Amino acid sequence: MSAQDATIDSSAGVNTRAAQVEIRAKAQTDLKMGRDARKAELETQREKLKAEAQTRREAAQKMGDEAKARREAMKVEREEKRAEMDAKREAKRVEIEAKREEMKTKRVEFQQSVAKRKVENTARVISATIDRLEKIIVRVESRIAKVKSNGGDTAESERYVALAKDDLAKAEAVVATFASLDLTSEKAKENFERIRTAAGEAREYIRSAHENLMLAVRNLSSKEINVESN
Repeated sequence: MSAQDATIDSSAGVNTRAAQVEIRAKAQTDLKMGRDARKAELETQREKLKAEAQTRREAAQKMGDEAKARREAMKVEREEKRAEMDAKREAKRVEIEAKREEMKTKRVEFQQSVAKRKVENTARVISATIDRLEKIIVRVESRIAKVKSNGGDTAESERYVALAKDDLAKAEAVVATFASLDLTSEKAKENFERIRTAAGEAREYIRSAHENLMLAVRNLSSKEINVESN
């Protein structure tokens, strides 16, 4: 792996891990806030019901209506049980929601991890292709030097080689941006679309470089034949 690939791997890994931590922290904070708010709401409701029932019971006792007081006491007990059941149901709902959110977070983290590996693999493949074409350029330039030393006209071939070098430099610049690709989306499709767009741009430069090298070699071959004939 080249130093550039290592930098891409490291930077992409840091970016992805930071995004995962941020997503997990936000999900946990949101769940806790929602759970605490609902708990406070239920507790307030429960205390209100108890206070109202207690007021009615005391009023009945003051009026000397023992039967009504007992009914109010039973009503208070029923309301307390109902409030307790509501609290248990809410706790269960929050627990289910927390598990669902945790599963979602894990799924997003997995998708982002897959996207990160895709970026790393794409960068390695493209970098290897660039290295191969650069080695071809070295061989072509050696042939150009030989023809030129024998009096051949190599201007056209040199122009194509210069274009190929420029294409490869642009391709390398695109690969260097892979480390900064935003792969924090919770939608896998969006992450992979960003990768495809960047990779497509780099491959287009590589295709152009290959064509320019082919033209350089074709032009050079005719010049070599002319030199040999003379």
